[in-house]
Parts: sequence; C-alpha cells; structure tokens
Amino acid sequence: MNSRTSMIVVMGLAVLLVGCGSSPADSSALQETRWALVTLGGDALLPGTAPSAEFSADQISGSAGCNTYFGTYDASGSEITIGDVAHTEMWCAEPEGVMDQEQAFLAALASVTGYRLAGERLELLDESGSVILIFEPQPAVP
Repeated sequence: MNSRTSMIVVMGLAVLLVGCGSSPADSSALQETRWALVTLGGDALLPGTAPSAEFSADQISGSAGCNTYFGTYDASGSEITIGDVAHTEMWCAEPEGVMDQEQAFLAALASVTGYRLAGERLELLDESGSVILIFEPQPAVP
C-alpha cells in the first residue's frame, strides 16, 4: 500500500470514529487541552465567568469562576474520580451569583465518576450516568 492510499485509509477511519458520537475517552485525551466549561448541570454559565479544567499526569487545576482550584484525579477507561480539591478563598461580588455557581461547580467536580468525549466536547458524568459538566476546548491565546 503506498503512502497516499495509507493516508486515505487513515482519514476514512478518523471520519468513521468521529461520526460514532459519544465514546469512552482515553485519559491521555484529557491532557494537553485547557477545557472551558460550557454548561453546569445543564444550565448555561453566568456571563463573565470562565470555569475551566486542565489535566496533567494525576493533577487537575483551573478556574472555578472566581477562585482557582487544584486537586488530583484518577482515570481508567471511562471512569474518573476527582479528589483532594482545594481552592483559593477570594470573594467575588460580580456577576451576581458567581459564588453560588462556583460552589455548584466544585460540588459537581467532587461527584464526577465517569467521562466521555462527544465530538470536541468533554462530558463529565455522575454516578447515575447523567452529564453534569460539559467542557469544550478553550482556544489558544495568541
């Protein structure tokens, strides 16, 4: 098989895999990406807040909306646990409700038991298999 044929086969397989929808994730797919939170428990985020997550080795860190957080995670197959999360303790008054949203985000992180990649999105699941957090890759800052 020549290199052009190989390339076409690889591209065809990639299209098939992407077209399959949600799938269990390989934990290495979590790393090397800064994930921006899109929805929290199915709800849109408050304007002006930017909760995020970054995974590296066995560490997770990011913004909770007002404060930064950091902790550990363990992923195997489609299962993940996030633990030992600590955060800074600043108080943000604006936008209204940001501290409630932040507490809900941190509580959701603590209840995560599974994950999957759905296209470009990272979905974190609770014990019942419900999607509780949806992230998208955050564009790189030039």
